[in-house]
Parts: sequence; C-alpha cells; structure tokens
Amino acid sequence: MKYLQYYSLIKKYIKNRTFISTMSEVENVKRVKLDQFPALLRDCVHMRNKEHVENLINELVKGGAEKLQFISDFDQTMTKQHMNGQRCLSSFGVFGHCPQLPQNYREQSQALFNQYRPIEIDPEMSVEEKIPHMVEWYEKAQDLLTGFPLPQTHLDNVMHNICLELRNGTVNLLSHLNKADVPMLVFSAGLGDMVAAILRYHSALLPNVHIISNFLQYDGDTLCGFKGQIIHTFNKNEHAIENSDYFSLLTGRSNVILLGDSEGDARMAEGVKDSNAVLKIGFLYERVEESLNTYLDIYDIVLVDDQTMDVPNQLLDVIFKI
Repeated sequence: MKYLQYYSLIKKYIKNRTFISTMSEVENVKRVKLDQFPALLRDCVHMRNKEHVENLINELVKGGAEKLQFISDFDQTMTKQHMNGQRCLSSFGVFGHCPQLPQNYREQSQALFNQYRPIEIDPEMSVEEKIPHMVEWYEKAQDLLTGFPLPQTHLDNVMHNICLELRNGTVNLLSHLNKADVPMLVFSAGLGDMVAAILRYHSALLPNVHIISNFLQYDGDTLCGFKGQIIHTFNKNEHAIENSDYFSLLTGRSNVILLGDSEGDARMAEGVKDSNAVLKIGFLYERVEESLNTYLDIYDIVLVDDQTMDVPNQLLDVIFKI
C-alpha cells in the first residue's frame, strides 16, 4: 500500500514538473518585435497600427512555412514601378512591343491606357464607381486582340529586346518560397501569357508559382481574345479559383502574405478559407499624398516608392528561421 502511495506521489511530481517545464518553455518563447526588421524601420514604411502588424507577424512566425501561402499581384508589384525616371511597362505594355502586332495596336492600346488608368487610380472615386469603367477597358482591349496571327513562341522572344526588371529581391523571394514548398499565387489583371514569359526570362517561373490572369485565346495561331472571364483590377480574389485544382493545394494554409499595388489587390485574399493571419503589404508610387490614407486603411504595411522585396524577404528569414 505504501509502495502504491509512494508511486502515486512520484508520478504526480513528475507530471507537475513536466507541466511546469512546459509552461516555462512557453513563457520563454520570445515574441518577434518590429525593430528586428531593418527594412521596416525605413522612412518609406508606413503603418496605421504597428501593434496589429506585430501581432500578425507573430502569428505568421508561429504557423511557419506549413501554414503559409503567398498571394501577389504582378504588374508594378513583382515588377518595378519605375526605372531611370520612367514608369515601367506592364505585361500588356511589353506585349505591345511584339513586332508581329498590327502597326496601330500599340497606339490604340496606349490610348485606352491614357483614358482608363486615371480612373483606376483616382482616389476620389469608389471601387463601385470604377468597376464599369474597368470592364469597358478590358472589353475594348480584348477587341484589339482579335483576328490577327501571333505564334505563341514569339512572346518569349520579345523579352530579349525589352528591359523589364523585377523588383529587387523578387527572384530570391520566389526561390525561398519554392524551397520551403510554400505556394505563390500570382493574381494578375494583366496578360497571363506575358507574365509567364517575363518570369521565365528571369528564371523565376518555379514549380510553386501559379498564375491566374487573362490568357490569350487562340484559333490555331490566330488570336481571338481572352480565355474565360476577364480579370480586372477590382475582381481579383481567390473566389475566382474555388473550382480550380490550385485551390486544393491551399488546404490548411490559413496564413497569408499578400502583396499588391492597387486598391483592388488588397481584396485578393477574400476567398481564403478559414484564414487566420493575413498580412497585406501595399506598394504605393503614384499620387502618394492623395492615396496614402486610403492605402493605410486597406493595407497593414504601405511601402512608398520602395522598389525592393526587402520587407517580405526579411519576414521570410524569420518565418523560415534562415
């Protein structure tokens, strides 16, 4: 009897010591602080609520690579916004340099850009007011892409004559994500065929990268518009891929780092099921004074004229414990 009592006491002691040890380990887990990220201390970084950002980052660190997914816009997000004082081309802009295109295509495409781009970035207009104009823009752009031959192989060739740079650190970012088996969804309202060609040119179209965009529809080698539903700036979110094979890869990945440069991009993660922590990083370059407050309302971190991926790369260093 005494032996059983003694055994019970020893068992209870060991259990309590284990509990105390476990609690001690939990208490000793160091919380990540914003000042651990040099890129977040620069003047170009703006945050409305630093405590909220810090909480989100700690959730991302806690979840690790297994819980993480990336969602990014392409034009002016993965690519630079400007170089040498000039605004960088979009994927549609690069496409316009294909020598096989009709002579007046570039002029008509530029005219559409000049007409609708100011509406897209107008800080005084609501998203609801902008949407009909965006639909009209893409329908007209689709009409321009109908009825002339353009072999698909020619899209890769145009990159050899155009200097379009990815944002500094983008290739490194994609490489780290690929090695950690973290999926990257490139959600673009641009031209998907050209997005893929640009990533291939930079050796950045890795196995973990999936592109949702406007892809060209062909009849043989003749263009006939876009495949499926048009994707414009303000209808980009993961609801658009709920029935695709890609969505099954996201099961259990409830933490998201989102990268974008427009109001519409901030909504790209709305379709993520059972999301836990969604950290939204916005790149702002045009109309900064008029747009900064709006961006701070929809993005957790706003980077003003930052042509690098330093912030997301430093986040990955901590999440992946590099």
